[in-house]
Amino acid sequence: MITESKKLIHAAVLFMLLVFPLSAAASGHVVVIDPGHGAANKGVTLSRNVHEKDVTLAVARLVKKSLSGVNNIRIRLTRLDDRDVSMANRKKIVERSNADLFISLHVNAGFGQNAEGYEIYYLGSTVPSAKKSNSGEILKDMEQTRRLNNSVRFAQIVQKNVGRVFPRKGRGLRNAPVLVLQSLTAPAVLLEAGFATNLKDRKKLKDEKIQKDIADALTKSIKEYFSTGGAS
Repeated sequence: MITESKKLIHAAVLFMLLVFPLSAAASGHVVVIDPGHGAANKGVTLSRNVHEKDVTLAVARLVKKSLSGVNNIRIRLTRLDDRDVSMANRKKIVERSNADLFISLHVNAGFGQNAEGYEIYYLGSTVPSAKKSNSGEILKDMEQTRRLNNSVRFAQIVQKNVGRVFPRKGRGLRNAPVLVLQSLTAPAVLLEAGFATNLKDRKKLKDEKIQKDIADALTKSIKEYFSTGGAS
């Protein structure tokens, strides 16, 4: 009969495997990038012919192209063209891909014309109760903690690299119940890359060079995340 103490030991061993995963060279990694909106769901408007859906798809495609030659990292997009993908199907793609990381791309709006810069969202969780003794509950708490820690760690990396595209315009990391990040098993963040309601940001976001700069910042962030212990 397996005693409760043995269950706890087993849980601790599994936790170590989760915290110190196999290297990218040994296992490879799958990253799902979600270009927000699509088709009739245009998102915020940047000009008569340019909408949020166009910017997010352009950036996502550039990241995929940049990482296409990296053997240890495979990029999958939730949409490859101008189509509407439901929230449920976006999440299914993440789970069916057995993703190691999820990035949702968006453009911000509102808070007045002076609001500018970028924001990075992650989905936090409640602090586990110290009274829990069931091994299943302990493992679940460990997994949630690992996912949260990795989400925050990746968000910090993105903040550093995207900050070079929007110097001194970072609006911080935000813990919020963002719908697209909920119920995922992979570490996940949502990037709001600039404000369509701000003249300077709007001009930058329509610029193909800036779109590439954002994509390069994300590409660098993904590489850095996995090279420094990203979960497999």
